[in-house]
Amino acid sequence: MSQSLNFTNQDLRDRSFKGKNLVGADFSGADIRGCNFSRSQLKAANFANVRAGRSQRQNAIVNITSFTIALMFAGTAMIATILLITFAIVSIFGIEAINRETIYWVAIVAIVVFAVGFAVSFTGSFAIASKKGIMIAIPISLILAFVSGFFGSTFTKILVFGAFKAIASSFKFNSFTALLTFLAIEPLQIFGSLYLFRLAMNTSRITTGTRFQYADLTKASFYNATLVNCDFSKAIVNDVNWEQGQISRCKL
Repeated sequence: MSQSLNFTNQDLRDRSFKGKNLVGADFSGADIRGCNFSRSQLKAANFANVRAGRSQRQNAIVNITSFTIALMFAGTAMIATILLITFAIVSIFGIEAINRETIYWVAIVAIVVFAVGFAVSFTGSFAIASKKGIMIAIPISLILAFVSGFFGSTFTKILVFGAFKAIASSFKFNSFTALLTFLAIEPLQIFGSLYLFRLAMNTSRITTGTRFQYADLTKASFYNATLVNCDFSKAIVNDVNWEQGQISRCKL
């Protein structure tokens, strides 16, 4: 075997082998987490005892992405809640119902929705993916809930007051137009928040680590390999040896 095709027991994390000719290459015992073998020629390649899946760098990117999307979902859900409650109060009780106490309580509800929404989506993404990081996600969610309640109250009150003012003005102009505007905006907010929630919950689960898309793995061996979050979609897997391989959450 050519020395250049001998990767036995090497740490190859996050390396790209995309489109390479690796026929007969020996990766046995190597750490190939985060590697990209897309469109590579891997006929008769030896992946026995390899460790494949997401690398630490990929996990960090996934966690940051999940955090960001969870924040976006929580913010969208909070705005949808503010619009719904303020519109309901103005339409039922009239403009006279708008006062400091009403703004305060609507802001409290909005903050709770934000904190709970973030906690559920962020920690849920770890739970669905069965990741150990859920024990870190829980305290992060609790800290954010405290911070949003302690420091976000003034900002939330401004949002609530602005929503009340905008809705009250629209009602003064034309109640029918106000209703149509609400019916146009609120469903978009709700569906947008639901989409972000689904995205936040699934980001960690669907993000792949080691990639073999469109690779030719004819007669390759994954004997006793640990394969987690790998992508074999559109790969040629004729006569591949999967014996004693531990395969979990892979796209085949």
